[in-house]
Amino acid sequence: MSQWQQFARLVGEENRLLAELNVAALRLTDALVRNNPAAIEAAERRLEAQRVLHGTAFAQRVAMQRAGFGNLTMEQVCAYAPASLRRWLHGTVHQLGTRGTELRLTVSNNKSLILAGLERLARTVAVLQRAGTEQTGTYRRRGIVPPPEGSVIVSRRA
Repeated sequence: MSQWQQFARLVGEENRLLAELNVAALRLTDALVRNNPAAIEAAERRLEAQRVLHGTAFAQRVAMQRAGFGNLTMEQVCAYAPASLRRWLHGTVHQLGTRGTELRLTVSNNKSLILAGLERLARTVAVLQRAGTEQTGTYRRRGIVPPPEGSVIVSRRA
């Protein structure tokens, strides 16, 4: 196997693993939206495993690229490729860029979902704390009437 074929194999493997990483990130998004703790934990473990696999493939490709071409970019390396591999390498590098952008957007969405969940949790805890520490309402003949804003039932907008 020539060096170019080995390099093309590494680029292809990195591309495949990046696609699988994107799928794992989307599964985490789905689990976060459904608010299912078991699914969130399983999706997070799968995402971390895929991240490690992709990181290894990326490091191998970069090491081979640096050894052969120094600081040239992937596009510049593709320009040096043999004619039989050039078109495929250009297409794969384009896919890597597209999938990288997709992953950045998905990760940004996941972060937003997690932060929204944490903010909701903080608001819920604040409402429960207020309800637990407030004095109940005025005494009436049949007991204590709590103030209307002291309810522990929390709406989605809490």
